[in-house]
Amino acid sequence: MLNKKFTVFLVLICIIAVLLVGGCGRKAGESAEEKKAVPVRVESLSARDLSEYRFFTGSVEAKGQVVVTAKMAGRVKEVLVKPGEKVRAGQVLVKLDEEDVISQVQQARAAYNAAEAGYNRTKAQLDQELKKLESSVRQAEENYKNVSQNYERMKKLYEEGAVSKKDFEAIQLQYNVTKEQYESAKEQLELTKTSTIPETLAAAKSQMEQARAALSAAQNALDNTLITSPVDGTVGNVDVRVGQLLSPGAIVAVVGDTGSFFVKINVTEDVINSVKIGSTAEVAVDSINAVLKATVTSTSPYKDLKTGLYPVELRLENPPADLKPGMFARAKIAVLTYDKVLAVPEECVLRKDDKDIVFTVEQNTAKANEVVVGPTVEGYTIIEKGLKEGSTVVVEGQEYLEDGSPVEVVGKEEAK
Repeated sequence: MLNKKFTVFLVLICIIAVLLVGGCGRKAGESAEEKKAVPVRVESLSARDLSEYRFFTGSVEAKGQVVVTAKMAGRVKEVLVKPGEKVRAGQVLVKLDEEDVISQVQQARAAYNAAEAGYNRTKAQLDQELKKLESSVRQAEENYKNVSQNYERMKKLYEEGAVSKKDFEAIQLQYNVTKEQYESAKEQLELTKTSTIPETLAAAKSQMEQARAALSAAQNALDNTLITSPVDGTVGNVDVRVGQLLSPGAIVAVVGDTGSFFVKINVTEDVINSVKIGSTAEVAVDSINAVLKATVTSTSPYKDLKTGLYPVELRLENPPADLKPGMFARAKIAVLTYDKVLAVPEECVLRKDDKDIVFTVEQNTAKANEVVVGPTVEGYTIIEKGLKEGSTVVVEGQEYLEDGSPVEVVGKEEAK
C-alpha cells in the first residue's frame, strides 16, 4: 500500500518537473522572438514638387474647325467634295440650283438700270431748268437796270417840270414792275437751288439706291448658291446630297486643319483661376488608346450661358495619324501646385494615440516621429513639421514597429 502511494507521488513530481521545464522553454523562445529585428524598406526624404489634378471631359476638334451652313434656301444641284479632301478657303463645296435666282438678278438689274436712267434724266432736266432760271434772272436784272436809269432821269425832269405827271407815273409804274420781276426771278432761282432741285434729286437718288440694294441682295443670293469653305483645311464630313432641299442655316459640311488639333473643355468656377495659358496638361483619347501632351491656349473670362461653365481650349502636341475630330477626350490639368515640399507616401503616416506618426531609422532602430501633416496629393502626404530633409523614412513594414524597435533594412527605395 505504501509502495503504491510512493509510486503515485513520484509520478506527480515528474509531471510537475516536465511542466516547469516546458514553460521556461517557451519564455526563452518568446524573449528571443521579441528581440528579433523587423525587416523594413526605407526611403531618403527629399523635397519634391507636387501637383493636384482635376479631370475634365471634352471632344477633339481640328484647328479652325468650322461648320459650313447654307445661307439661303435652295435645292442641292452639285456636291463637289468628299470627306477627307483638302480644300482651300473660298473653294466651292456645294452648288445650289441658281435658275430662279438668276431671273431675280436680271429683274433687279433691269429695275436698277431704269432707276439710274431716271435719276440721270431728272438731273439733266433740273440742270436745264436751272440754266433757264439763271438766264431769266440775268434778263430781269438787265431790264431792271435799264428802267432804273430811265426812271432816275425822268424823275429829275419831272422835278424840274420838264415832263408831265402822266409821263412820270408811266415810267414809275414800269420801274416798279421790272423791279418786282427781278426780285421774283431771284427768289425763284434761290428756291430752285436750295429746295426744288435737292429734294427732287434726293427722291430720284433714293429710288436708285433702293434698286441698287435690291440688285445687291439678288446678287448675294446668287453668290450664296455657291457654298464655299471659309478656311483652308480638310473636309470632315458632307451632310447633303444632290436634290436635297436646304433651309437657311442647314449644316452642309465641317472643315478644319487636321494637322493641328484642339480639345475644348468646360471647367467650374472654383478651378478657372488656377488654369493658366501656357500650362501643360495630359489628354487621354481612349478610342485610340493614346495619352497626349497638351498646352492651354485660351481660357474664357465669361461663363457659357448654356452650361454655366468656363470654356478652356487645349492644343494637342504631336497628334497621331489616327486621331480624328469629334473623338471623346479626358483632360488632366494641374489646378494646384506645391513646390519643394517634404512629403512621404501616404501609407507611411500612422495614427497612434490621436497623433500622426512617421517612423524613421537611426542606427538600425525605429524612431516614432510625431508630425504635422498637410494635404495629401497624388498619393503623397505633405509633412509640414516633424521631419527633416535627408531623414531615412520607413515606407514598408512601419505597421509592425514601435518606438525603439530593432529593424533590418532589406531595401532602400530611391525618392520618386
